Amino acid sequence: MFGMQCCPGVFSMICLQSDIEIAAANVLDLFALIDPSKMTSKLKLHLLVHLKADILRFGPLVGVATETFECFNAIFRFCSIYSNHLAPSRDIAFQLASQEVLKYRLTGGWWPTGDGEWKRPGPSVRNFIHDHPTLQALVGWTSNEKPVNGRS
Repeated sequence: MFGMQCCPGVFSMICLQSDIEIAAANVLDLFALIDPSKMTSKLKLHLLVHLKADILRFGPLVGVATETFECFNAIFRFCSIYSNHLAPSRDIAFQLASQEVLKYRLTGGWWPTGDGEWKRPGPSVRNFIHDHPTLQALVGWTSNEKPVNGRS
């Protein structure tokens, strides 16, 4: 456990700082041994050099683990292709909302019109998704039908 080597039972900030510096240096050393090219191409590795200073300045680094959210980077990048980049967050939000509306309508959802009536897509649109498994996969929709071996 960090801080326990030089101060058993008491967490000394000096001991913790030392442990953090050593741990960050060990990670950098391992990357240098395993794949030195990553040392210059990955910004996160350079940030380890500043780890001690960042902890002293900003406190515990809670929430810095972004690996689970990095899968969305490609989605955000594709959503911002046609953006003018003056308000990228707004453009991405509009694009994602448009995709959700399309998915909702393709799967038979209802929406209000200007005159207060509720409409839904016609039967041709609703049935179209049943005949196109690729489209079903793109919108995250799965059929309740059990697959039959030897048929696509």
